[in-house]
Amino acid sequence: MEICGSPSPFDCLLLDLDDTLYSPTIGIGRACKRNIEEFLAGKRGVSKERACSLRVEHFRNHGSSLAGLIALGHDVHPDEYHSFVHGRLPYELIQPDAELRELLRSITQPKILFTNSDRQHAKRALQRLGIEEECFHRIICFETMNPHLFGDEREASKTPEVVLKPSAKAMETAVRLAGFPPHRTLFVDDSERNIAAGKAIGLRTALVNDNPCGLLSLSNMTSACVPRPLVLLCEGWKA
Repeated sequence: MEICGSPSPFDCLLLDLDDTLYSPTIGIGRACKRNIEEFLAGKRGVSKERACSLRVEHFRNHGSSLAGLIALGHDVHPDEYHSFVHGRLPYELIQPDAELRELLRSITQPKILFTNSDRQHAKRALQRLGIEEECFHRIICFETMNPHLFGDEREASKTPEVVLKPSAKAMETAVRLAGFPPHRTLFVDDSERNIAAGKAIGLRTALVNDNPCGLLSLSNMTSACVPRPLVLLCEGWKA
């Protein structure tokens, strides 16, 4: 891929999923928060109001509610948590996006999906978007970053660490699995914390934020020699 007649500065793209490949306004995020709070209320035996506070505290202090529960010694298996929190999401809110599909297929560099979510959620979201998993070189997800929380390795780990963006370990894992130098890799995410973590290890970055149309809200692009959706990638080039 070339940008405005110049060779692309990127050899690889790391792409977030939720609120990046689809709009944050459709309601998936709100439903996810409700499910997390319901899970916390049941697991901790607290009120809805306290569960809401716990969700915020766990996210701030541990990166996610699951990580917070595990760090505090609660016996929660990731599959139990994800099946409750993601398994009941209204996936029908995610509509097929042919434009995004064609954009991704037009990018010749390896594309890697990099999400804190579990693999089943990633698969279902991609299916709803109409994007084949084969469009991506690989998917880095919760299971990829946390193999020690499953099977025999879980038994051997007494105080397991949950690895998630924006931790340095998560970012380093993504770079290692991608196999390209950070300065030749573009990381696209909707979280400022995640973007800051990417910058800290040398990734080129593009922030998708306060953006009702997600990755593809790029119709105001002025450079005719760059496909409309790729203006975001140009912003990452300058970052």
